[in-house]
Amino acid sequence: MKNFLSFINIDFLAGKDSRKNWRMLMFISVLIMATIYSSHSADQKVFKISELSKEVNNLNNISVSTKIDLMNVKMESKVTSKLNKQGLYSSNNPPVKIIIRD
Repeated sequence: MKNFLSFINIDFLAGKDSRKNWRMLMFISVLIMATIYSSHSADQKVFKISELSKEVNNLNNISVSTKIDLMNVKMESKVTSKLNKQGLYSSNNPPVKIIIRD
């Protein structure tokens, strides 16, 4: 019971040997603060990684949709329909290959 009452009265911080107890208490406090800082830093990095992953997925979706749009624009039927609207029509005669010999 005496040990419990001395603990309640904080005799270990105000007694004769309190200097080494204060050192240990300060050391433990610094370790606890370092652990808390490390934990918060890791949490921030996890949130940043999650945010960047979402952004990468969004950019991948935009890239895929842009490639699909480009393929649709480059299709021969789309090109000919746009040129027909401007008054240009495809030729009935196939192209002729010209061979030049030296």
